[in-house]
Amino acid sequence: MLERQSALAEALLQGGRDGSGDRRRLRIGEVRGWSLVQVASFATTLVELERAVRPLLGADLLAKVGTAVVAGERRLFKIGPEQFWIVGPENDTLAAGLSQAVAPTVGAVTPLSHSRTRIFVEGAEARVLLASGIPLDFHPDVFRVEDFALTGAHHTPILLHRTAESRYEIYAMRTFARTVWDWLTDAALPFGYEVVA
Repeated sequence: MLERQSALAEALLQGGRDGSGDRRRLRIGEVRGWSLVQVASFATTLVELERAVRPLLGADLLAKVGTAVVAGERRLFKIGPEQFWIVGPENDTLAAGLSQAVAPTVGAVTPLSHSRTRIFVEGAEARVLLASGIPLDFHPDVFRVEDFALTGAHHTPILLHRTAESRYEIYAMRTFARTVWDWLTDAALPFGYEVVA
């Protein structure tokens, strides 16, 4: 297997910056040590897909887009009508098992770990920072913990996931990771931020 390289290696070395009052109120970094697999069915084979993956996941696929569900060491996302993301530990063997269980006439299993970069921002000001450039309602009663949205940041498609009260994670295509990072750190300048490498 090819060694996984960070698209943000150089950017992470630049460190953080002080904001107003010489403070650093945010923490920004890259999440490492995870895997991502996409599972999709055809419009007429969703029931068959669910039947095939249930024993491997130990959980049902989600019925609704917008809220992630924790299933053991994994998080499940429904990202479209017949499309699902499964985020797990780095050395998860789920993709291989799913490839065996899901017949080509039922759907497709696509490992995406190498194609995405996962960036986090956390701190009391994280919601304000993200609202400055992402077209979502970030009110805590609207965008709750475990909610996610397929949206955009600085003209770049992302999946944004609220993982804790003051923590958000951004899944960006690897080729656009540096663009998202640069926007995020630039928008964070008024607050100040630490970079967690």
